[in-house]
Amino acid sequence: MKKSERTAPVILFTYNRPEHTKRTVAALLANELADETELFIYSDAAKKPQDEEKVQEIRSFAAGLHGFARVTLTAREENYGLAGNIIEGVTELINRWGKVIVLEDDLVTNRYFLRFMNDGLRRYEKEPGVTGITGFSHFQDDFSYPHESYFHTLTGTSWSWATWADRWACFDAECSDWTELIADPKLRKAFNYDNTYDFYKIMKMQQTGTGTDSWAIRWYWTNFKKNGYILSPAKSLVSNEGWDGSGIHCGKAVKPVFGHRLETDHPVTFFPSEICETREVHREMRRRLLRESEPSMLKHLYHIILRRNYIGHV
Repeated sequence: MKKSERTAPVILFTYNRPEHTKRTVAALLANELADETELFIYSDAAKKPQDEEKVQEIRSFAAGLHGFARVTLTAREENYGLAGNIIEGVTELINRWGKVIVLEDDLVTNRYFLRFMNDGLRRYEKEPGVTGITGFSHFQDDFSYPHESYFHTLTGTSWSWATWADRWACFDAECSDWTELIADPKLRKAFNYDNTYDFYKIMKMQQTGTGTDSWAIRWYWTNFKKNGYILSPAKSLVSNEGWDGSGIHCGKAVKPVFGHRLETDHPVTFFPSEICETREVHREMRRRLLRESEPSMLKHLYHIILRRNYIGHV
């Protein structure tokens, strides 16, 4: 079998949430291609003594896993943090395999997730304008879209993703040119997806060391500069189950903004031949991102009626 035809490996990044990890793995094991897939688990070391027991529970669970083609555990001896663990882990494996599928420990997948990700990786391997595949959709389950998958430009998603070695080789971990966003309001507006979500604020916090350590915003900036696209299924094949305050980026005060039921009952067979973001997709993405950034109906109406740019300022 040619290297490009092999089932891509899955990398699962974990820290101190054994119950979340077990749910993620159980859903992955129920996937159609689980027994053909190698699973690599990167377990970060405890940052605090009180996390050591949970970290060890995850490692013991991983050591006894069966059902995948192979399971390999990498047990960090020091705390890398989420961004460091992901960047180093992805770089290590993608250079060996040429492609990877990436999950974090609070993501539950539909049984056709691995099929979609692998089919997408094979379909667009030679298309440099496609920078990744994700099993997550910003569309709600009840949104009627005429096709089973679509392209969009929010290429830095962390809720499941896959890419190829040649695209990951362009990853800009430093983002030293991010200051272009400060000087150019039109560029900032585009980076904020038509000023519907304040990605600029996340980038500013990342680059000034004020409250976040995000690999995803740097991956988004890398692909944004390349005018890259990412493929999503119209009906999400992934649900984020981390809205309980246990994770880094989802706190208890934040309610989930998606209610994906993962009810797709067949493999996705449609893949766009034209690599672009359609007007219909752009319109719905704007609507969903605005709702995510401003769930308050008053602020939502303020933005729509007055068309004010209330986010993304310097």
